[in-house]
Amino acid sequence: MCAADSLGPLPRVAIDLHALELYLAVFGTGSMTAAAERMQLTQSAVSRQILRLEAELGVPLFDRASRPMLPTPAGRRLAQSAERLLSQAASLRNELLDANQTTLTQLRLGIIDSLSDPLVPQLIKAMRHTVDAVSIFSGFMEPLRQKLINGELDAVISADPFDDLDRFDRHELFSEQFIALVPKDVPPFRDEESFRRFATTSPMIRSGAATGIARRVEQQFRRTRLEVPNAFACDTIDSIISFVAAGLGWTILTPSCIRKCANHVPFLQVLPLPGPAFARRIYLVTRSGELTALKPLLVQTCRTIVATQYVPALGALAPWLGAAVTVAK
Repeated sequence: MCAADSLGPLPRVAIDLHALELYLAVFGTGSMTAAAERMQLTQSAVSRQILRLEAELGVPLFDRASRPMLPTPAGRRLAQSAERLLSQAASLRNELLDANQTTLTQLRLGIIDSLSDPLVPQLIKAMRHTVDAVSIFSGFMEPLRQKLINGELDAVISADPFDDLDRFDRHELFSEQFIALVPKDVPPFRDEESFRRFATTSPMIRSGAATGIARRVEQQFRRTRLEVPNAFACDTIDSIISFVAAGLGWTILTPSCIRKCANHVPFLQVLPLPGPAFARRIYLVTRSGELTALKPLLVQTCRTIVATQYVPALGALAPWLGAAVTVAK
């Protein structure tokens, strides 16, 4: 009898991959509550999963007496291994697809709302011979982020590069400068001083707090020490632009937002923002090891659509507007 047989069978440890994702969320935030918010679960559900994981592994993973809660040495070791395990699990699906077929059965693509109109129809047309079915999910940046993390989406086109997470690949598609939308009767800004005078005395229609645009604009206001009076806030781009067209206030958006709601442009003005320029970058993000064959096609198709259709359409709305968009190489 060999030595291994004399010891009897080794104990089996069944580790749920979802539990590892939850563990990494708690490890990264240092808080059950913050992890629950990130993963869109209740705090008690996260706590139960962590306790179950500790029971399965037979070691405590956190020192709950410390504030904030700190990982034990075993917990730190698990965090290192969990990233690798999750990355390997994520790549398995793509490897199996490559082994059995040359085309994907389904591509689940998330895209931020402001880009859905210029990109989606052309993307579907370009992908129809490579993917049997394309499902498009349009919405705000944060819900799309969670869907990709949770495995509910295969790829996301967003201003979020996921650069705080290791097991994701990101490819820049293009960048776009922020611009001002003002009522038709507002005199164009001559310089930064005239813009600041207008902005501090005119009601602004803000994007809803849940949007990535709202966060970027507020960051710029703080950076430039600009205090702007509120009119109200809206979550939908179409509503914001229609209110500006009705003369109810002004706003800051991006060229892609204008392209989505071009029917309102005759009733308002689109102006460049004087002073320090600021922009957002748009990325295609996937889980590492997935969509290895399809990803280059997706990236190049998006860039081509922006360069050949999106930018010329913006230039037709305002001659300078196309130059506010830079396609990545």
